[in-house]
Amino acid sequence: MLELKNVSLSFSNQKKVLHQLSLQVNDGEFVAIVGRSGAGKTTLLKLFNGMAVPQQGSVWVDGQCLSECSGDSLRKLQQKIAVIYQEFCLVQESTVLQNVLNGALYRHSLWRVLTGCFPAEETERAREALRQVGLTDKAEATVATLSGGEKQRTAIARALMQQAHIILADEPAASLDPVTADRVLFLLKRLQQERNLTVVMNSHNIQQARQYAERIVGVRQGYIVKDAPASAWSDADFASVYGVRDE
Repeated sequence: MLELKNVSLSFSNQKKVLHQLSLQVNDGEFVAIVGRSGAGKTTLLKLFNGMAVPQQGSVWVDGQCLSECSGDSLRKLQQKIAVIYQEFCLVQESTVLQNVLNGALYRHSLWRVLTGCFPAEETERAREALRQVGLTDKAEATVATLSGGEKQRTAIARALMQQAHIILADEPAASLDPVTADRVLFLLKRLQQERNLTVVMNSHNIQQARQYAERIVGVRQGYIVKDAPASAWSDADFASVYGVRDE
């Protein structure tokens, strides 16, 4: 479903962020990317939806090379990918329902986008997405009044509304308290299994990576240092990724 082939990337005159990195993510898989800040985890996610472009190598999504797509073909490919951010990226002054409806913007004309006037069937889809994340009673509330967990569940509902097959989650629980974080990640895992979604999640939390991902990829200074099933990761493996050594 997702693949990086010998990808290298650097920004301006800085040292390389990623070094001839190759990675394949299978359809329906939940993969966690772990590593220290600055290791290249967020850049890796950005490659998959075209927000970053490699200087070397190629990026493949659903059997298509991103660099060979443009215009409508690129937009159609990007529509298969939803992104969930640590800081939610919601419109604070709009209602929860309107934020979820924003996931359907690409399916509609400019006047509907500008007026927020969506067909009744789209509104029903949005309400169903809210039901699936447990926010039915918050549809008319403004996002600014929500808790952090409710905001992240709204972002997940927006991804469902987009009808994306791939979810890129960039530290989706990092700004949440431990109990709320587990609830959000449990929800994401359940939806991934029910809908056969492909999920790639960046995380600093080793316990969460072990608990929710089927596979963990460790990145250090732009290189993949370990790629294995979650069950095959030892404490020593994580220490190696994070550059921690016993005295």
